[in-house]
Amino acid sequence: MEKEFSSQRIEEITGAEGEKTPYQEDLYEREGTREETIQLVIFRLSREWYGVEITKVKEAIKAGKITYLPSSPGYIAGIVNLRGNILSVTDLKTILGLPHEEPTEKARILAIEYGMVNTGFFVDEVVESMEVPKSKITSVLPTIPSEVAKYIKGQCKMEDKLIAIINVERILEMKA
Repeated sequence: MEKEFSSQRIEEITGAEGEKTPYQEDLYEREGTREETIQLVIFRLSREWYGVEITKVKEAIKAGKITYLPSSPGYIAGIVNLRGNILSVTDLKTILGLPHEEPTEKARILAIEYGMVNTGFFVDEVVESMEVPKSKITSVLPTIPSEVAKYIKGQCKMEDKLIAIINVERILEMKA
């Protein structure tokens, strides 16, 4: 009798045989599988759009006076004082072979922190941050010269912009 009660009670809780009630549903099943994404800070260099993973960006600061550093590599624009800390400023345009133009009021320095290495990326304008599904990221176009392509992880098209994702690790390897 106890066995009959148990199975009867189970049917009352679970409903008819084979049906799942809200108590039996797998919560992960209900939500569906979420697509993996990365958060990017989008910025402009010349007339091109680039992104860098937000986890590597410490902050974006207004580009003030950059002090020239004698005998530094060509891709180092100089140094800035960031609240008492000296930060070297990397000129991404030199690395990526883009034309130089006079900085505007929109110019910014993205303070980049990766491991023990800190630098600032000098950019023409920081536009926004956006979440990009990893499935939307494609490999670098074969038309991009190999000396530039090694500094780009991939690319994605969002709205009307083709965004190249900067390979921060590769750029920071130059500094080591």
